[in-house]
Amino acid sequence: MLNTLRKKRTLAALALAMSCAATAVSAGAVVIGNPGINATQLSVEQVRDLFLAKTTKLPDGTTVTVIDQQDDTPIKDAFYTNVVGKTPRQLKAYWAKIVFTGQGVPPKSYAGDQAVKQQVANTPGAIGYVNDDAVDSTVKVLLKP
Repeated sequence: MLNTLRKKRTLAALALAMSCAATAVSAGAVVIGNPGINATQLSVEQVRDLFLAKTTKLPDGTTVTVIDQQDDTPIKDAFYTNVVGKTPRQLKAYWAKIVFTGQGVPPKSYAGDQAVKQQVANTPGAIGYVNDDAVDSTVKVLLKP
């Protein structure tokens, strides 16, 4: 009886935690860019290549600075899982390999949508991702997955 009650409490707590995480990204992550970027839209493949440092340029030759969200946040986990195709664990392993082999470094990360949006708005050629409801006129939406 006591074990059953504990299991129910654990499941209820897990459901609540999942609900909170889903709410945090319910608006959906969108890829944003500095308003000076000529591109009006990016494909999922282009975004994936930029965020994994497989390329540093847009098709028009613009050099891109990638701005990332802080680790272990619901939006970062959702973005990398749904857009880039890597779980948090896979992403850490990917960057460990890239750094170890000298092929690159992970993008600089900032805490929260407002900080990411501010960096993107103030850095020529920058892209990042934020929750859809954080977008304003200081940045432009390049991908809405």
